[in-house]
Amino acid sequence: MNLNKNKIYIYFLFFLTASVYAQEQKKDSTSVEKLKEVVVVGESNVMSVSKKLFTVGTIKRKDIENVAGNNLADILFNSLNITVNPDASNGRSTVSLFGLDGQYTKILIDGVPVVSDNGVGNNIDITQINIDDVERVEIVEGSMGVLYGDNAVAGVINIITKRGLRDNGWELQLSLQEETVGNEFEFFDRGRHIQNFRVTNQANEKFSYSFGASRNDFAGFYNGYQGKNYFATENGLIKNDSLRGTEWNPKEQLTVSANADLDVGKHNFFYKLQYFNESLDIYNRIVNGRYENGQLNPTAVDQNYETDRWVNNLNISGPLNGATNYNVNFSYQNQKRRYKEYVYNILERREESVLNDAVSQSSEVWYSKGFVNNIVPKSDFFNLQLGYEFTNQKGFDAIATGDYSSDVVENTITNYEVFGITEFKPTKKLSLNPGARFTSSSQFDNYLIWSLSSTYDFTEKLKLKAVVGSAYRAPNFEELFFYFVDANHNVRGNPDLKPEDGISVFVNLKDNYRIAEEGYLSPSFNFFYIDLKDAITSVTAEDDDGRILYTQDNIDYSKRIGFSLDNSFIYKNWNIGLGATYLGVTSSINEELENDNDYLWSLNFQTSLAYKIDKWNTTISSQLKYTGKTQGIFSDENDELFIGETEAFTWLNASIRTDISTRLSATLGARNILDVVNINTRSSAGAHTNSTSGSRLIGNGRSYFLKLTYNLNF
Repeated sequence: MNLNKNKIYIYFLFFLTASVYAQEQKKDSTSVEKLKEVVVVGESNVMSVSKKLFTVGTIKRKDIENVAGNNLADILFNSLNITVNPDASNGRSTVSLFGLDGQYTKILIDGVPVVSDNGVGNNIDITQINIDDVERVEIVEGSMGVLYGDNAVAGVINIITKRGLRDNGWELQLSLQEETVGNEFEFFDRGRHIQNFRVTNQANEKFSYSFGASRNDFAGFYNGYQGKNYFATENGLIKNDSLRGTEWNPKEQLTVSANADLDVGKHNFFYKLQYFNESLDIYNRIVNGRYENGQLNPTAVDQNYETDRWVNNLNISGPLNGATNYNVNFSYQNQKRRYKEYVYNILERREESVLNDAVSQSSEVWYSKGFVNNIVPKSDFFNLQLGYEFTNQKGFDAIATGDYSSDVVENTITNYEVFGITEFKPTKKLSLNPGARFTSSSQFDNYLIWSLSSTYDFTEKLKLKAVVGSAYRAPNFEELFFYFVDANHNVRGNPDLKPEDGISVFVNLKDNYRIAEEGYLSPSFNFFYIDLKDAITSVTAEDDDGRILYTQDNIDYSKRIGFSLDNSFIYKNWNIGLGATYLGVTSSINEELENDNDYLWSLNFQTSLAYKIDKWNTTISSQLKYTGKTQGIFSDENDELFIGETEAFTWLNASIRTDISTRLSATLGARNILDVVNINTRSSAGAHTNSTSGSRLIGNGRSYFLKLTYNLNF
C-alpha cells in the first residue's frame, strides 16, 4: 500500500478543521428519542443465552472513547483475566485468557469468526481489528465449545457492530489522533498517526446504511536504533554496528467498511463488507558495503509483508412462529499475505531490485451458522435451542522468506457441526442446561463436545452460575500445514497432530447491592479449572535426512486453576472497578521424566477509576493493571524446550475526555505511564537443564496521545 503520508495528513486535517466551522442547524436537545424496535439483532440471541449461563463482561462505546481506542489491542489491556502479548518482530499482538494463549480464545465480529494468518477465529492479531464502527465488545469467560465450537476453551470475544441511528437523518464523524511512541514523535515520520471517517444514514425506520475508513500509521519503535536510512563507516569502510532499523517494526493499516441494515416485516437483514490492508516493513540490521565508480554505495536486503483481507458477512434473523426465533449467518472471507524481499539503496533511498515477491499465505473461508431458539416457548419447565455450523477453509501457509517454487500445496479443512442446548427448570430459581455439539471434520475424527450449565437465583440479585464441559481444541491451519524448507530452514507443520482434549469448570457468584440512594456495588466471585491433555507446543526433532526439524507436537498436559474477585462500584459521578485473580499454572513436557509438577501461582490485579464533571462535560479516567509472573514453555540456545516463567509487570494508563462544543470533543491521555519496555524470562536449573534467562519486549515506553473527534448530525 503506497500512500503519500504528508498529503493524506494535510487533507484530513483541513477537512476536520473546515467541518468544525461549518454551519448547520443545531439539534433540539429536548427532543424525545425514538427507539427502534428490534426483534433479533445479529448474534444478540446467542449472547443472551451466554449471559444467562456464563460470566460476560462488556466494554461499551463510551469506555472505548475514554481511552481513545482505535484497535482491539488498545482496549483489552485493562481486562482482568486478559493479557495482550505483543511480538515486536512480526508486529502481531494476541490475547491470553486465564493464562491460555490466543489459540484458546475465539474472536468474533457480529458472531462470525475472524479469518487471520493462522486460522479462523483463533490466535488473531488484535491490532488488525479496527473498532471505530463498534458498538460494544463482549467478553464471555468459560469454555464455550457447545455454542462456538472447537478452540473456544478459555472464552469468546464478540465484537458488536453499530447499526443505524436513533433518529432518521445523517451522522458524519471525523477524528484525528496523534500519539507518541515512547518519547519518539515527529509528524509523518515517528509516532502513531490515526485518521478516521464515518458516515451513517438512517433513511427511514426500516433501513440504514453506513460507510467508513480508518488509517493507522505506526512508524515503529526506534528505542536506540537509527532507522531505515542509517549506516556507519570506519576508515572508509562500512561498520556493521547493528543499529540500523527499529526495535519494533513499523506498519501502516487501512480499514474500509460499509454495512446496511434492513427490516422486512419482523425480519432483519444485516450485511457488512470490510477491506483491510496492512503493510509491515522489516529493516535488515546488516549493511552491505560496495564501491561504485570510486564511491561507497551501501545497501541492505529488507523485507515487506503486505496483508489484504476481504470480509463479507450477512445475518438474517426474525421470528419463525410466535416467540420462536431463528438467526442465520453467511460469510465469505479471504486473505492473502504477500512477501517481498528487496535490495534497498540507503544512499539514494530507493528500492534498487527485487529478490523475491510471492504470496506466502492464503486463506479462503466459507462459513455459515444458524440456530433456532425458544423452540418450546409455552413450557415453563423445558426449552430447546438447536443449530448448525459449517466451516470450509482452503489455502496454504508458508513463511515469507527464502526460496519459492510452484510446489506450494493447498490444503482444505471442512467442518460440519450440529449443536443443541436444552433448558430444564425444576423450580423458579433453578435452571439446568445440558448441551452437546457433534463435530465432523475432514482432518480429525468425529468428536462430541459437551457441557452442563446451571444457574440458581438465591434472590433477584444474588445469582450462582456454574458450567462444566469439554476443553476441546483442534490444531489450526499453521500448526498442521506450515511448510518452509530450503538450505537454511526446516520448519514444518505436523499433519499428524491430535486435537487437545480435557475438561473445564467455571463457577460464578454475583450480587448487586444498593448502598446509597445513588450508589451500587456489584461484587463477582469466580472459580475456574482447566485441564488440557495432549497440549500442542513447538518442538525440535529430526527429519528423514537427519536434519534438525522445527515442528509442533502434543505434550502431556497443561493445567490451570484460579480464583478471581471483581467489584464494580457506582456512586453519583464515580465509577470504580477493582478486581484480582490468583492463578496457578502447571505443564509437563514428559510426565514420565518429571516429578516436579507444582503449580506456579501468580497474582493479577486490576483497578479502574472514572469521574464525570458534569459542569464541564468532562470525564477523567485511569486504569491500572498488575500482571504477576506467568509460566510458559520456552526454548534455549540449543532449541531444547524448558518450562520457565516471565517476571511481573504493572501497566498504568490515564486520560481526560471533554466536550469542547456540542460537536467537537477532545481526549488527552498517556499510556504505559510506568514506562514498561522489557520483562525478563527465566528458568530454574533442573535435572536436565541449566538455569537460563532472557528478556521479552512487552511495550514501547510511556506514550502520550491527543484525539479530536467531530460529530455532525443533520
